[in-house]
This record gives sequence, C-alpha cells and structure tokens, in this order.
Amino acid sequence: MALHELIYLSSATREMSTKDLSALLDQSQEKNARLNITGLLIYHQREFMQLLEGDKSEIFSLYETICKDNRNKQNILLWDSPVEQRSFADWSMAFLTPDNLPLQGKPAYSSFLQTGLSHEDPDSPPTVGKTFLLSLRDDFLKKQ
Repeated sequence: MALHELIYLSSATREMSTKDLSALLDQSQEKNARLNITGLLIYHQREFMQLLEGDKSEIFSLYETICKDNRNKQNILLWDSPVEQRSFADWSMAFLTPDNLPLQGKPAYSSFLQTGLSHEDPDSPPTVGKTFLLSLRDDFLKKQ
C-alpha cells in the first residue's frame, strides 16, 4: 500500500464541550484503527485542523464522510501528497483550551499544539505536509 497524507481545515458548527470532544476522540480512534488510518486532529477555538495518513482512497473516503458530518462546516482541503512513512503511529487529538484539561489523560491525547512533532525521527526530515501543519499550528496559536 502506498501511503498518502491529507490536511484540511474546518469550522465547528458549535462550541465543542469536553464530553463532545471525548466522544469524537473515541469514535475516531475506533474507526481509523479499522481503516488503518493514522494522523492528528486538532481542535482550537471552534476550528478543526486534521492530518490523515494512510491509503489514498481510504483517507479521501474518510474526508468525504467528514465533510458531510454536521459537527463541522466550511471544509477546506489544504494539502495532499504521497509520503514515505507515517509520522503518527496512532491517531491522536490535540487541544489547547483549559476546559479540555480532563482529556489530556486519555491515551490518544496529543500535546502537538504545545510541543510540535516531538516524536519525529530526528534523522528523517519532516515532509512538506508536516512542515505545513507546523506552520498552521503556529497560526492557530496566534489566535488565542
């Protein structure tokens, strides 16, 4: 299977509570494991940013499903490209709001907004998509 990555942005249709985000995290972990999709979902100030990695047809099929999900709107596909290897061993979710502190104990919680791609292989430079994701993260953080 050739690996592919995709990055998109969308807006939440309403403020997501800790309970909403926890349910989304659990649902996404289960589905993505079944589809062999990994990546990172970021939620900050009613905005979503997600990177998906896996089989191209699977991640685009999932993206179409996400676009139809009533929890988000204004989906914008920003990037898609083949990649040599996965950067996220497990699908995870990052948050940057004090209200979501209880979620930080969940196994799939990611500190990406605070630490960046700290688990990247230091001998392997980040892909263009990951570099783009880091730049978008910096823009997210400016909106605080």
